[in-house]
Amino acid sequence: MKKISSSLSKRILFYLSILSIALIISIFYAFEEAGKNAFKKMEEEKAQVIIDTILPSVAMNLYLGFDNKVKDIITNILKTNKNILGITIINHGKVVSSSIKRKIGSQNYFIFTREIKEPNAENSLGRMHVIYSYEHFNTLMDKYSKLLWQFLIGIILVMVLFGIYIDRLLNPLRRITNELLHYSPKKLFKFNLKDRDDEIGAIASALETMQERIVEYARNQENVNALLEQKVKEKTQELKNRLYIDSLTGLPNRFKLSDDIEKFDEIGLVVLNIDNFKEINDFFGHEIGDKILKDFAQKIHKLFKSGNPKFYRLSGDEFALLFSGKMSKSDIEHFLNIFAEKLEQMIFFHGDKELALHVTMGAALQKEGALEKADIALKKARQKRKLYEIYYDEDKEVEQQYKNNIEWIKKLKKSIELERVVPFFQPIVHVDTKRPKGYECLMRIIDDDGSMVSPVHFLDIAKKSRYYYKLTEIMIEKSCEYFENSRCSFSINLSILDILNTDIVQILKNALKKYSVKDRLILEIVESEGIENYDVIHVFLHEMKELGCQVAIDDFGTGYSNFEHILKLPIDYIKIDGSLIKNITTNKDAELIVSTIVDFAKKKHIKTVSEFVSSEEIYNKVKELGVDFAQGYYFSPPKQFVPKECISI
Repeated sequence: MKKISSSLSKRILFYLSILSIALIISIFYAFEEAGKNAFKKMEEEKAQVIIDTILPSVAMNLYLGFDNKVKDIITNILKTNKNILGITIINHGKVVSSSIKRKIGSQNYFIFTREIKEPNAENSLGRMHVIYSYEHFNTLMDKYSKLLWQFLIGIILVMVLFGIYIDRLLNPLRRITNELLHYSPKKLFKFNLKDRDDEIGAIASALETMQERIVEYARNQENVNALLEQKVKEKTQELKNRLYIDSLTGLPNRFKLSDDIEKFDEIGLVVLNIDNFKEINDFFGHEIGDKILKDFAQKIHKLFKSGNPKFYRLSGDEFALLFSGKMSKSDIEHFLNIFAEKLEQMIFFHGDKELALHVTMGAALQKEGALEKADIALKKARQKRKLYEIYYDEDKEVEQQYKNNIEWIKKLKKSIELERVVPFFQPIVHVDTKRPKGYECLMRIIDDDGSMVSPVHFLDIAKKSRYYYKLTEIMIEKSCEYFENSRCSFSINLSILDILNTDIVQILKNALKKYSVKDRLILEIVESEGIENYDVIHVFLHEMKELGCQVAIDDFGTGYSNFEHILKLPIDYIKIDGSLIKNITTNKDAELIVSTIVDFAKKKHIKTVSEFVSSEEIYNKVKELGVDFAQGYYFSPPKQFVPKECISI
């Protein structure tokens, strides 16, 4: 609570006194200076009158040569006028008369000098110096100063009386303030000022009326607060239930599971997932799917009424069982086998249809990272198509790979946001001339330290994320933009996933139109992935060919390689896989396969490109076998910036 540190009346009086004193002093000195100048001017005018009176007589006598008469005039003036202290007459450089009173040295005075002229003429006879006393001027100034000081003292007295009046006037307000500072609805205040008919009385009356209303409001508010507290408790419990309870099944959820794991020193955790539950949703609809999930949750919950294990719903069709206490491998295996038998016996109904649910389970016996480890075991069981798997120490490699994948997903997201995904370009040269006909556009990511990261480290991970298509979009856009004003052909890698994605196809068409590169773009189809949907691929490639693009099969000669692809699809180039080319000088089988591919391609009027040409020996061999174009570090590594002049396509 703020306290009153000083009286308002005293502060008003203090500041008003300072202002008044400053104003009075200023006025005092202004008046004193004005009076001083006025009195001084008045004395000067009196002196001038005296001089003007005696000057004609002095001038006439000097002109007539009556020097003694001049002295008499001067002597008489000094006797009759006490303010004139001395007069000196000089005629043509000669002192005619000089009379000065003896006590002049202790007095302040004026000195006036006037020129003496011939009567009725302008000729100069000499000068007259008059010494005039300050005595009368000082007397006037003393009287004037006394009057000003009397005035100043009077003003100060008025201000003191005014301050006392202000202090008494504000005293009731101080009383009111002190009461308000210590106000409490339980402690009523009384000012006893209602009999005053001024503003202070009105304020006191208004405050007492307001106090009565506040007291009444406080009583009502206490009841409201009690009601609100009850509502808050109810809402808090409701929110807590929403946070920790699954709304569909009424089971504890993932958040509750995480909290419960922390309560125990040792645990056993089983994560189970209903196999192919999406098909039930797709076939019967989500409403029926939700009903079956509720039935499943109720049946499992009844199996474990003791509360150990405790049953949770994690998300969708995924559930968990938490054991409190240490469990051995044999304990958890025994439980999983019995639990699996009971699950197999459960039948669920939709109308007159019987539905059997099958689950896959993953278990972990370590508290640290239990949920993640159980999830890894669950994924392992799915991969092996087993009923369950238990997490062991040897699964740490899988766990590390899992964490590594998560880190790469974060890095991909960051690289896309910061525009660190860039194309690098490696030349594809004519075997005969070693001069580039074009470039292959290869994706790179700029790492935090400025190094370039090859897609071998992240492409497989990207394909499992939502960022894969964004990477393809960036490569299409930046590659087409780079070669917009170039004569070089350039190739972009497209996977089967890209071709089957209608958004990527439309992005490619837009880029061809925007940058006018359709007659120089080669689409490299990654053949190693396998081509299953020939109809869709065939339609896409023919559409691209009609626009002016060319088509190449990439990584041909390994994996799913099939000459049937070449017969079914409109191919312009075959890019022979690097695993064959890099061994072509030492492996006769590799040489035979490459030779077969080249002979077949020539008969089909398809150009061939050898990848991974890393030495002159390999270069000479592919040239000998009749390969049309070559690509590899023997000619140049991929670079971010390359010349845009190439020989004719």
